[in-house]
Amino acid sequence: MKIKNLLIVLLIPFVSLFAQDESQTMLPLKQTGVENFLQQYPNYDGRGTIVLVFDTGVDMGLDGLLQTTTGETKIIDVRDFTGQGDTKFYEADIDDEDNIYFFENKDMGYKVNGADKLSMKAVDEKYYIGLLPEAKWKYSDSGVHDINGNGTKDDKFYYVTFLTEENGKQFWVVYVDVNNNGDLSDEKPLRNYREKYDYFNFTRPGGLPYFNIAVNIYPDENRVTFVFDDGSHGTHCAGIAAGYRIGDNDFNGVAPGAYVISCKLGINGSSVTESMKKCYEFASSVANELKMPMVINMSFGVRSEWEGQAEMEKFLDKFVKENPYINICLSAGNSGPGLSCSGLPSSSGSVISSGGLLTTEVAGDMYGIIYKKDVIYDFSARGGEVSKPDIISPGGCISTVPNFSGRDGFQGTSMASPHTAGLVSLLLSAAKQEYPDLKIPSLFIKKVLIESATWMDDYFAVDQGGGIANIGNAWELLKKYIKSGELDRFETYTISSFAPNMPGNQAPNLYIRNGSFLTGDESYNFNITRNNFIGKDKFYRIYTIKSDADWIIPAQKRIHLRNNSGSNVTVRFDKSKMTEPGLYNTKLKAYRQGSGNALEFEMMATVIIPYEFTAQNNYSVEWNNEYFDQGMYKRYFLNVPPGASAVRVQLNTVKGKHARLWADLYGPDGISVQFIRGINSINNINENVQYVRDIKPGVYELDVHSNRFAEDGSTYDLKVEFIGIDRIDNMPITEKHNYITIADYYGEGGVYNMSGELRGYQKDFIIHTKGYEKKEVPFTINKNEASKRFEVCVSGIDWMKTTDFGLQIVDKEGNEISSAGLNQKDGSIIVNNKFDAESTDLILKVSPGFVSEDMEADVYITDVTDFKSIKPVTVKNNNRTSIKLYPSVEEELTCEFAKPAEVIPEGAKPYGKIYLKSLSTDETEFETPVFFKF
Repeated sequence: MKIKNLLIVLLIPFVSLFAQDESQTMLPLKQTGVENFLQQYPNYDGRGTIVLVFDTGVDMGLDGLLQTTTGETKIIDVRDFTGQGDTKFYEADIDDEDNIYFFENKDMGYKVNGADKLSMKAVDEKYYIGLLPEAKWKYSDSGVHDINGNGTKDDKFYYVTFLTEENGKQFWVVYVDVNNNGDLSDEKPLRNYREKYDYFNFTRPGGLPYFNIAVNIYPDENRVTFVFDDGSHGTHCAGIAAGYRIGDNDFNGVAPGAYVISCKLGINGSSVTESMKKCYEFASSVANELKMPMVINMSFGVRSEWEGQAEMEKFLDKFVKENPYINICLSAGNSGPGLSCSGLPSSSGSVISSGGLLTTEVAGDMYGIIYKKDVIYDFSARGGEVSKPDIISPGGCISTVPNFSGRDGFQGTSMASPHTAGLVSLLLSAAKQEYPDLKIPSLFIKKVLIESATWMDDYFAVDQGGGIANIGNAWELLKKYIKSGELDRFETYTISSFAPNMPGNQAPNLYIRNGSFLTGDESYNFNITRNNFIGKDKFYRIYTIKSDADWIIPAQKRIHLRNNSGSNVTVRFDKSKMTEPGLYNTKLKAYRQGSGNALEFEMMATVIIPYEFTAQNNYSVEWNNEYFDQGMYKRYFLNVPPGASAVRVQLNTVKGKHARLWADLYGPDGISVQFIRGINSINNINENVQYVRDIKPGVYELDVHSNRFAEDGSTYDLKVEFIGIDRIDNMPITEKHNYITIADYYGEGGVYNMSGELRGYQKDFIIHTKGYEKKEVPFTINKNEASKRFEVCVSGIDWMKTTDFGLQIVDKEGNEISSAGLNQKDGSIIVNNKFDAESTDLILKVSPGFVSEDMEADVYITDVTDFKSIKPVTVKNNNRTSIKLYPSVEEELTCEFAKPAEVIPEGAKPYGKIYLKSLSTDETEFETPVFFKF
């Protein structure tokens, strides 16, 4: 691709982007230094760089994405790697009535008029015909199903494509019957987008076109791909990174002078097999062709099972090694604020992972709340085993969206990542103009961004990485490093340490989630090896080790690395500084001796000292008059006692004090297991009690955090109590074996009313899927069945092969009934019975998105069907429906039930639940699933 007049563009004077009286607030640029930077360096606005947006697509016809600051077309290429826009064309004939047609059989045929009146002609007299069906948007998240607004959803827009010639140059064109009048003579020719920046749209009565569409023609594959953004996410990200005059106002993204290339990798918010990988391979080809500074933004990801070890993360590490000058910015994920929840693939050490900042301006202008200070969004993912996020950028803003979108204000680390991408674009733009012959590795750019970030005193390193990214600081540091020759000495390192919850007990960071066993006598190592990034076998460096905290003590003051030999830093803990339960997190820094004592690498250490629950405190801990400031949070780490089956969490307001908050409970693996409903003193929601069941051994994290709309800080009381009532046997209930055995390991003689239900049935099955396969599982929901829930799970190893995992339920005609997706290795999709028929046939579609076509997985599915009529089960102990439990005394509960009239499918297991409700609190303290056998 040829970018016209590039050298001239770089020299064109630039009118200040920030002539307005006040700072831009709805897409904040002040906190990251962009406003001051562009006032000082107006020409370093991203010009001469390309931002590639890997997302749902980018709408190329919107104000804000039309031009760069120098008047050139902003979006210079658009590609679709999902297959959503693909259509097939066929060699056509022309009849005497000027129709271009193709008929494969009586049921399949294409025909459109106007062959002799086309403005261009085929050089070889060969014409090809294809179809763009309106049904292509049948499942679109945009809600656009009637794209031209004519009241139908099954229009067929025929197109003709052929090789033509103009001014001695040959190229392919497409004519689309956009107005659906059966005649192409009133349509314009469309070329591949990158050639002439052509696009079209479907006008509709009484409103703007929903979105704009470009074409890419692939003659060798008999394929035309129609490229569009029907998700809005990618367009929003593009505006953040590089928008210029959004809404035709003086309202801009971070790098308004940058070009944009759109690479579509997701359909309805989900990547598909190989789409992510293909985007990066395309980026590599663009870099080789254009030889321009490039930054990729990919605000896509899912929950990681083992941070940094997924197949896509390994691919990115290899990609960066092979393409060292392509910068990659990813969103950290929205699973925060729990530790160890960094997303996939942002846990790769080769990319820049961004957490999300909620600025005071956005709080005011988007949410209508006055914030006293900037805070990190509660949902922003945190690190643990890996040092993520790398930096923090604004994670909420107004930006560009297609016309169908009902809102243009989004929040998420998805918004923080393109902000960071824009910062990288500014940095590359500045370097290109001041140092035109200098190539700067992406990992060096990452180093500069992290080291120059602004530290937030209220947060740990696991929350913020280096802090809030700042372009002014980064530019000054980059110039300093260039001047001192640091680029020639730049080296990267691989670091590993003890992390018992990871495979092989190793991770990039020292991460001990349960530090209750520590005595202070233990020692742990950080193992360091150089990656030989500079390509020199001869290597000798000495490093000074410094710790930011007094609770961790490095044994070595200095270490050295010689050639390709490794080294290690041994650390111990000062237990006298770790007496209080909580989070202990810090970085140890290694400074190279000589040459300005540059920071060479960092080692992160995290130790959690949990609260203990024992017989001495009745397995219960209370915290009174707890307080955190507006937008902040408190973490409570809970060590699950042996025998615990559930945990009771109670939140209360404090009389006369403000509270507006809620909580999340995270499991030992860092995955959120329960949302804890909040309290709100303004609306008189003064108490909430919630039970979380199926507790696993390990350390849970309970995070109580501010509601985003809280007007002030929150004061509250918290009580956490573990329940020790558990079922001992696992036998099904039959007429002869009609009892279960339970015991209370912690109890003090509590009295409970007992009850039970026969709810429906469950059926387990396994499907195997590979590559591009989309498995379809037919099923029937009967009139007497209230719902079906499909619980879907893959192994951790198989999950790490994916970039997404889609679930959908459709009827026989293909109409969508329900859709969902896995954000981690297990999840579910449900269909409620709203049908009138005696039985309704439906289809469950399972669509894993694998990194590569050759990958495969077993998918474990449980069909959980609930009857409309729940059958009571009478539960007794010694012929009484109440029971008093004593510590560690086993009790048999007999279950009296009748066989349901509903048909139980072959191979299914009737299931129900048994409940114990406390007479003293009127709370259901215990419930257990049971299976029946008739």
